[in-house]
Amino acid sequence: MNILKTLILCLLLITTQVNLAQAKQYKHGIGPGEAASLVQHKLGGRILAVETLHRNGKTFYRIKILTRKGVVRVVRVNAANGRFR
Repeated sequence: MNILKTLILCLLLITTQVNLAQAKQYKHGIGPGEAASLVQHKLGGRILAVETLHRNGKTFYRIKILTRKGVVRVVRVNAANGRFR
């Protein structure tokens, strides 16, 4: 029983460290996965590609999505605030 408790505690600590590392990486905005999720939630369909762009000191994600209607759209998402058109 003690071995099981120790194993669970170790797994929780490892998971927490991974989550903290990911949070530090994107502490000033959102990451590419979150940007893709936002676009997919708003437009529906399937994500085809995600690319990171750096322009004029700003970071954007270029997300290509196949909509439910079968149309391929390309959307840019601002990495700082998650806004897109």
